[in-house]
Amino acid sequence: MNRIKEIQESIVSVDKKSMEECKQILDSRMKPEKSLGVLEDLAIKVAGITGRPLNELKSGCHFIASADNGVIEEGVSSCPIEYTRIVSEAMLNSFAAIGILCKSLNIPLNLIDIGIKGEIPREYENLYIKKVAYGTKNFAKEPAMTLDEVISAILVGINIIKEKKEYDFYSNGEMGIANTTTSSAVLYAITKEDIEKVVGCGAGLSDEGLRRKKEIIKESCIRYNLFDKNPIEILRCVGGLDIACMVGLYLGAAVERKPMLIDGFISAVAALVATKIEPKVKDYLIGTHMSEEPGMKVVMEALGLKTFLHMEMRLGEGTGAVLAYPILKAAVQIPKTMKTRDEVYEIFQ
Repeated sequence: MNRIKEIQESIVSVDKKSMEECKQILDSRMKPEKSLGVLEDLAIKVAGITGRPLNELKSGCHFIASADNGVIEEGVSSCPIEYTRIVSEAMLNSFAAIGILCKSLNIPLNLIDIGIKGEIPREYENLYIKKVAYGTKNFAKEPAMTLDEVISAILVGINIIKEKKEYDFYSNGEMGIANTTTSSAVLYAITKEDIEKVVGCGAGLSDEGLRRKKEIIKESCIRYNLFDKNPIEILRCVGGLDIACMVGLYLGAAVERKPMLIDGFISAVAALVATKIEPKVKDYLIGTHMSEEPGMKVVMEALGLKTFLHMEMRLGEGTGAVLAYPILKAAVQIPKTMKTRDEVYEIFQ
């Protein structure tokens, strides 16, 4: 916990002066004020994050946190547990959706084995074996993790960002069967929202499976008395190693003063936890797409952030976040490259 406190203290507030300067530059360009909408918002936000009114985001990097969840024993997923390991390796080979999108957009993909129940049998340059445990315990019967496991997984995420700090910005996603159950449980405990608004069917769960999923989440949060607990304790009891690792990624990006793109529901829940640990993290987050998972609206409202892509997606993995890369890169070029009206007149009159 001392290391987490040190991280919190090292995160600085965004630079409001740079944001105002960026806005003034945008307003002076040859266009109607605010006519580029979200693009202008993104440019201003990046200015605050970096502390520079003008920016260039040359390279981004995508991370996938992969782990298994013991609560799968309760029948809360339609997929078998080995699916986590198999799909993770498919990602590394650019066969899975996130691998295909990253390859087509020329985005470096890195997969972090933070808790797969088993081993990926082949070696890959972009595979980081940082296993804290071979999956979590079944939180319907006992807490998912120990405090040491939660902290260790968070620190892995923080340290990975430090190792990759040559990049200008980041995004994250996850792979872990039953992780819509863990993320829904975390969100339910933090927000105290109606469980019908928080929990969805995940990867094609049946009606009976969905009913059981809601029941397990509600009963477990009550059993562990999570509604008034701190975010790390909530993670410990009903969370997942993948979520904890992503929390670390968010904290690490804020430490390095780099933007972090939120993906879908599970990624957003991790972002919410990170902001509950350190509120200043919020200003380093960029929402990208509105996942079709029902709890996405709840978590984005809790974060107080908006999304700008509506793709009817709910796969996870970071598939929505990486689609925002070219938009973010283009956004920061507007104040940097666009001319004022007087400059344009002088050039072309």
